Amino acid sequence: MGLNSDPLFQTRVIVFCCTKDCGDVKYAHKVFDTIPKPSVFVWNTMMKGYSRINCPEIGVSMYIEMLTNDTKPDRYTFPFLLKGFNSSVASRYGKVLFNNAVKHGFDSNEFVQKAFIHVFSLCGMVDMARKVFDMGESWEVVTWNVMISGYNRVKAFQKSKKLFSEMEKKGVSPNSVTIVLMLSVCSKLKDLHGGKHIYKYVEMGIVEPNLILENALIDMFAVCGEMDAAQGVFDKMKSRDVISWTSIVSGFANAGEIDLARRYFDQMPERDYVSWTAMIDGYLRVNRFREALALFREMQMSNVKPDEFTMVSILTACANLGALELGEWVKTYIDKNSIKNDTFVGNALIDISFSYSRRDNLYWRPECMYTCWHGRKGKKLFHQHDGATRN
Repeated sequence: MGLNSDPLFQTRVIVFCCTKDCGDVKYAHKVFDTIPKPSVFVWNTMMKGYSRINCPEIGVSMYIEMLTNDTKPDRYTFPFLLKGFNSSVASRYGKVLFNNAVKHGFDSNEFVQKAFIHVFSLCGMVDMARKVFDMGESWEVVTWNVMISGYNRVKAFQKSKKLFSEMEKKGVSPNSVTIVLMLSVCSKLKDLHGGKHIYKYVEMGIVEPNLILENALIDMFAVCGEMDAAQGVFDKMKSRDVISWTSIVSGFANAGEIDLARRYFDQMPERDYVSWTAMIDGYLRVNRFREALALFREMQMSNVKPDEFTMVSILTACANLGALELGEWVKTYIDKNSIKNDTFVGNALIDISFSYSRRDNLYWRPECMYTCWHGRKGKKLFHQHDGATRN
């Protein structure tokens, strides 16, 4: 018997290849195929390996093969298998695998429950996640966070609030992740009262503030129109990033304090496309369209690439000012740079189209104009009409 056929050696090779960053899972599978009757430990290790290299479907195939070979799963099988699941794979196999876990008596195993709560929350199957969550009794804060995050992911913010209240009643102390999640909920719901309640955990020293949490606080206060509170958090921050600055700029811009917003914008150490768009939008809100276009030129000179929301704002400014040549340039820029052309961009293009058509006495239907900028046939029609009009 050679060394390669020694069960202990084979197992060690498989463990190394499947668990180490430098390990080769494909080689582990070759070794695995030489084992006449692999143990559940070896099967689990192979599934763990495929999860590590983001090949969850192969892991599922191995699980099915394991059952076919009359090897029953243990409490480690499902967590190892599920760890590599993405949203798509979770949607396809999650419910079936959970039923299989129940069949083998692991529905009450906390280790297995946690894995399924995470997977169901990830793929938006929050009702299934909650079903598994309710099977447990004494969840630690991390699992509560996963469940709240799942509700946030599907925009079920009222359910997030209700679950957080249950968490409080059970005496589970939140951590910084919980606070950030709940501040996001309050921001989306514009729930200032709820946001202040969450903030008390920070004020009382129960949760230590960090950059992400403070950014979430600024956003919540800004969205709720409490700019004094938002500025208070901003001023006390030990360190700030581009999100901190953008939140304060956006908050003042949305509150109509555009000059104060610009003052903060000009002080920013760095700016991304979100920062520029927030300031441009601020000018649009107070009908200062020329300043919006001037700022867009500065953005271009700074070599910051705009996104579709920036372009909607600029097209809106063009339409209001009758800056039709610039509008045409923006339309070309969108096509040339493969900027996402969604409904909002389409509507903005229609608005500037009407400005163009009024100038040249063209009275096209909106759907025709939208088609003109969204298909080859439409573009051809546009050029035909345009040429006919000019001739």
